[in-house]
Amino acid sequence: MDTRTQHNPEDMTARRQQLLQLLVREYVDSGKPVGSATLAARFGAPISSATIRNEMVALEHMGYVAQPHTSGGRVPTDLGYRYYVHNLMPNHALAQSEQVMIRHQFRQVEAQLDSMVEFAASVLSSTSGMASIVTAPRTHIPRLRHFELVSLQPRLALMILVTQESAVRQMMLHLPEEAEQPLLSSIADQQVGMLRGLTSAEIVPFAQASSGLIGFVLEQIASGLRTMDSLQDTPVRHSGIDKILMQPEFSGTEGQLVVELMHGSGLLGQLLPQLTPGEDVQVFIGEENPAQALRNFGIVIATYGIDGEVTGILGVLGPTRMRYWHSIPSVRYMARLMSDLMSDLYSA
Repeated sequence: MDTRTQHNPEDMTARRQQLLQLLVREYVDSGKPVGSATLAARFGAPISSATIRNEMVALEHMGYVAQPHTSGGRVPTDLGYRYYVHNLMPNHALAQSEQVMIRHQFRQVEAQLDSMVEFAASVLSSTSGMASIVTAPRTHIPRLRHFELVSLQPRLALMILVTQESAVRQMMLHLPEEAEQPLLSSIADQQVGMLRGLTSAEIVPFAQASSGLIGFVLEQIASGLRTMDSLQDTPVRHSGIDKILMQPEFSGTEGQLVVELMHGSGLLGQLLPQLTPGEDVQVFIGEENPAQALRNFGIVIATYGIDGEVTGILGVLGPTRMRYWHSIPSVRYMARLMSDLMSDLYSA
């Protein structure tokens, strides 16, 4: 049951912010619901357990914490983690000592692309304590140049995609509604100018913002380009699966899901549609993941490469109870380092 109510920003007082910050850190470290007495001991100023319980009730109504058992402590919700990441987490870079060590180690493998990718996966897992995923860089990502829709039957059409690299893909579309050729041609003429030059990931937001037949067509364009992206041929390296299998969240059948996701292109296929172009780290927490299979996970991910021409993906995956304050700077630093190494490698 969702107990959240509408609230003003002023409702999130400094004391509630501090308590949420303490609760997140304590729960991430212990994995156990956090009680009022623990928070009182960590608060750093005199405060009663009764006052803390009242503040926890307020945070619960705001949707930031939950109480798994009526007589127990509280845990952060996905919304609580998101508030922490955006508003309460220290904006620290990776420790200078770790940066020096990682960069020194990379210098020993920087001329060997396979070794760099393998080492990046190992370092990310080691520094974050989570499972890592790193793809080898691809020299290009398909961008749309043109598409056509050809009516075959009232609810059956042929889509022809042409990329800027002159690759062609034909797809049979079972339309959600009847559409004759004039309507299909009109949709193609109206949309192609807006979509020209975009990648699959860049088209997804347009599809999500559209509805009806147009939304369906844009979804199919994004899907077609994503298939042309040759995910199955993209080398993927993982490390640290054992680290998250040791977490209580992934005992039993959940552990098998982790193993299945981390092998082959399954995880990559789930992640790519939700990535948006940009230089910084992207964070997806629990229910924020559009893919059902990823809704028990926290994911910190970034792209690396050379001006969009040579592009790879790296990141970490674990329970929502993740040390975001360390995972985020780790992924950010590794993405920048890999981009620097790619520049050196491809300019040599």
